[in-house]
Amino acid sequence: MSSPIIHFLRPTFYALIAFGALVGVANLYWSVADPTPSLGDVGLAPQDLVGLDLSGVVFPNPKLPPEEVVRLQLAGLSDDKADGVGILQCFCLASPGNRVVTGPLERFGQMVRNEPYHCMTRPRAVLIGRPQQGEGVARLLVTVIDEQHNIRAFAFVLGRQQEPPFEDCWMTEAVLSAFPQTPAPLAPEPKA
Repeated sequence: MSSPIIHFLRPTFYALIAFGALVGVANLYWSVADPTPSLGDVGLAPQDLVGLDLSGVVFPNPKLPPEEVVRLQLAGLSDDKADGVGILQCFCLASPGNRVVTGPLERFGQMVRNEPYHCMTRPRAVLIGRPQQGEGVARLLVTVIDEQHNIRAFAFVLGRQQEPPFEDCWMTEAVLSAFPQTPAPLAPEPKA
């Protein structure tokens, strides 16, 4: 009696097993083919993310060129919303080695709000230079005019990462002050 039912359901059972195996293989392929880093991969703890809208955060991606990484970081730094998503954007695009030195996220946020980096948090103008690339390293000169009209310059040094989950992603290794703060030239005083 049960034999006809088993015989009838056997093809369906085999189809379900084959479908499950196919879905498993497809998920495995997609996780290897497009290794999108998780928040844990970028060195963030769950408590860092409570209440944040992460829909606009761009994570490391091999398709991002060095100048776009720097542009995203500068946009994050100049985000004046109090929710911390801007600082998070900047921190996510810092290399793992950079994050070890400058993190965790709260410490990183304090660091960029102090000299010499604070001018990037509320710039009047920013100019991002062309990247100079060679052997997995890119250097970009970023010129900032701050709120007091002082001219500042920074060298952003990016590295093409070699280790998963960031393999082939450009990420910022260091930001160095290129020259001391220079006050804007004063207009000549009118002759009396």
